[in-house]
Amino acid sequence: MSTSPQYISNKTTDFFIKANKMWSIVGLSNLWIDNQYNQKRYRYVHNLITLFIFILISSELGALFTQSNLTEKQSNDLILFTITHPILISYYLALEYYNTKAKYLFIMLNVELKKAYNDLHVETRMIKRATFFSFAYLLCLTIALGTYAFDSFVQVIRSEGSFTTVITAWPDVDNNTILANLVRVINYIVWWALMLRVTAVSTFIIIASVSVSYQYKNLQSYFYSLNDLFQLDANERDHKENELKYVEALKVGIRLHSDTLWCTKLCQVTCSLIVSGQIIINISILCLLMLQLVASERTLMNAVTIVSTGIAVLTSTALLMLNAGDISYEAALVPTAMYSSGWQHCRGAISTKVRRLLVVAVMRGQEPVIFRSFGIIEISYQSFVSIVKASYSIFSLLY
Repeated sequence: MSTSPQYISNKTTDFFIKANKMWSIVGLSNLWIDNQYNQKRYRYVHNLITLFIFILISSELGALFTQSNLTEKQSNDLILFTITHPILISYYLALEYYNTKAKYLFIMLNVELKKAYNDLHVETRMIKRATFFSFAYLLCLTIALGTYAFDSFVQVIRSEGSFTTVITAWPDVDNNTILANLVRVINYIVWWALMLRVTAVSTFIIIASVSVSYQYKNLQSYFYSLNDLFQLDANERDHKENELKYVEALKVGIRLHSDTLWCTKLCQVTCSLIVSGQIIINISILCLLMLQLVASERTLMNAVTIVSTGIAVLTSTALLMLNAGDISYEAALVPTAMYSSGWQHCRGAISTKVRRLLVVAVMRGQEPVIFRSFGIIEISYQSFVSIVKASYSIFSLLY
């Protein structure tokens, strides 16, 4: 597949072009060199949808003052949405603000760093992992939003109530006129538009973090492959030539490592605000869902809605945080790969030069690569478990 004369196409660029098209369709700005879905007519439609999303969120905030006939579950849902939706729309705004940095990050990961070395096996695994995680996130979101709609349909059939999924300032929950029901359906569609944009931003972070972690895997493969330079030594002359090739290849590897560290910092700058927001949402929603579980009516649909929402929140947070933990883990393995690159085959003055290079490179590689949210909370496997525990601890204090 030929993509553009500006760069050499590979599996990663083809995968990212497809992802970028999907993101553009749901409203994100272009994150690649070219994109047919980022033309003016599409941007006009997306700006209109953005306006409707802000109207929906403003109306939800207004519902805190206008809706007085809410059930226990509806009151909890209203609090849940008024806390989370402003944070969720900030994801979209944050990525729009960092659009240029995000675009440059993907060009570096998908094009520039692949020019020197690209392990096809690592590349294939990266694409499979990013695809699986993205679909898992989308599936959890679809189930969660679908259960809200199904629960509303059940309420309409059982008690002749209104189809209320998102509670807004108008219409009142007891208003069953045709216009009121039409507005509720529109609100539900706009809610989907909001959540699809959130999904696009979240899958962007998933793909970015997976790409960075697998770039460290690619680096490990590169350094291990340098050993092969000395496997075909036929005589002393060949060995000298291979030593010179090794020195140049080692310099390339060190430069690739430096560029990968730079990409990691850029990824953190682009994604840290969104991950921080996700932590706030995770704790808030889990606390509210546990309060709903003990306070709301004991029905199957209530339980299904609460459980599906909880699973969606935990899954989305896990996908964002665990991938950041993978980056720290894979980055820590690079110094071992450097040390195992075959420096022991070099002799004399070249050996001294190589060892000096490796000492500096390994020392830099041993510096921990850690993602942080709010500038202090480490994003890792352990911190994800701690955040889940914190949600229950806060619930225990409140209830």
